[in-house]
Amino acid sequence: MPRAASRSIQTVAEGRKPKARKTIASDVAPERHRAGGVDQHFGAANSTAERAIDILLLFTDDKPFWTANDIATHFGMPKSTVYRYVNSLRSYALIDEDGQGGFRLGPRIFPLARTAKAGMSVIKLAYPHIKQLADRFGEMVVLQQRVGYDILPLERIQPPQRVSLQSTRSHLLPWPATSSAKLLLAFAPQGEQDEILRMLHPTSYTGKTLQSKASLRVALDQVRKVGYAITDEERDEGVWGAAAPVFENGSASYALAIAAPKFRMTAQTTTAIVAAVMAAAEALSKDIAAVDF
Repeated sequence: MPRAASRSIQTVAEGRKPKARKTIASDVAPERHRAGGVDQHFGAANSTAERAIDILLLFTDDKPFWTANDIATHFGMPKSTVYRYVNSLRSYALIDEDGQGGFRLGPRIFPLARTAKAGMSVIKLAYPHIKQLADRFGEMVVLQQRVGYDILPLERIQPPQRVSLQSTRSHLLPWPATSSAKLLLAFAPQGEQDEILRMLHPTSYTGKTLQSKASLRVALDQVRKVGYAITDEERDEGVWGAAAPVFENGSASYALAIAAPKFRMTAQTTTAIVAAVMAAAEALSKDIAAVDF
């Protein structure tokens, strides 16, 4: 992880307000190539803090629990080294035992997350738009941000419903297939988009997933033309989604998206959702422009 990110985390931990700055191409984090099942980025880390942060970043919604064996295998390192890092993280309550021989994020993470979230004005501005969409359609609505090769969920509302979605995680690598992923890649600066496209590997998540870079480029051109992206069971069977860009300082930094079970999506409903998401994204973009961040 770049040292600048390490310093930012230290700044938050010390209670100081980090200086805001724009992300530039050189800030894009290196992709974590895996060869032989081993994370190659980890070996390039040049400080104990960076290696500890890499371990923290393993914990996600999709995989919230990790054993020492899992971590050792992922990074290609001895278990004794894993325990050294894990014990350091445990001493700060950043990692905790899960009671079944594994580890999970610790209680110290929660106040850090709340502090980070509270400091993001865009979330406060977005929430009314997200709630309005969720209330109107009764489906999951999410605001996501592209940071380098990652797509991070900033806010989400999922109203009570009979059917929940098993997977709502968006990502660019190895292959973008969700509406948010396709949208954020389509609206990425040309240089960054070209760099990401070179790293992509066609991955057949379902029978409807785009199968080549050529077909993806055509789809991205269409997304830029119409101003929104749709996924129709391309990432997960039975899941339909739509996303529209939210602009900040002229860049489509965020995606506002709805994801829903396919069986509930009639032609009339999908048309209404696309129009509503585009309108909400445009309104949020205007709200952001009116605020001096």
